Amino acid sequence: MQDNIEVNDTESEKEPDFCFKLVMLGNSGVGKTSLVKYEIKNAFINSSDSTIVFEHSFKNYNIFDKTVRLQIWDTCGEEAYYSSLKNFYRSALCVIIVFSLDDKDSFNSLKKWIEDVKNNHNSEEYYLILIGNKKEESNRLVSNETIDEFCQNNEIENYFEANAKTGENVHDIFKHLVRKLFIKYAMPILGDNNDNNRETINNRHSSKKKQTIFVENPENCCKTCFCYNQ
Repeated sequence: MQDNIEVNDTESEKEPDFCFKLVMLGNSGVGKTSLVKYEIKNAFINSSDSTIVFEHSFKNYNIFDKTVRLQIWDTCGEEAYYSSLKNFYRSALCVIIVFSLDDKDSFNSLKKWIEDVKNNHNSEEYYLILIGNKKEESNRLVSNETIDEFCQNNEIENYFEANAKTGENVHDIFKHLVRKLFIKYAMPILGDNNDNNRETINNRHSSKKKQTIFVENPENCCKTCFCYNQ
């Protein structure tokens, strides 16, 4: 039923009704930046330069006549920056970990990335997505059977395959994410008719440390954005 809820891109420049923070993690070179750029630009943009620590971008969507903004933090995968990356993902509602289907080393590093998020995130309720990028059968080095076993052993419920060059499945993944986050965080507020009562929203979502908060103060981590209290 939830998958039937319509999510559309929007060019609206108005302030979003809801904003959700997500972070892209994974080894360098797996295509994190290419996935984000395809989602935003609807085209493959090849870049030989690695992301330097992080890159921030956003995209707006329309769902139930509300404007939803994904605030996307694309991070580098260099080991030298691991300690710095924790500041970006510890408050994210969603963490997307990417590996390359033609790179076994990037797949073997997944366990490290998952454990690092578990050990450093501010909440146990973040939404975790695993993406196998570069879905080209001729170059594939990680089998479906291997991935299925890994997901079962690590309780990964949300695994997708995509191809940032052709755009295969890229838009569907991000719309799936928007739909899930909207249903979990926005709909309870809208159902209570509190979308115009920001004081009530803040009281409901910031009462305890590590619970979800709705930030209004632009000096905080992300203006009008759902995230986990740091």
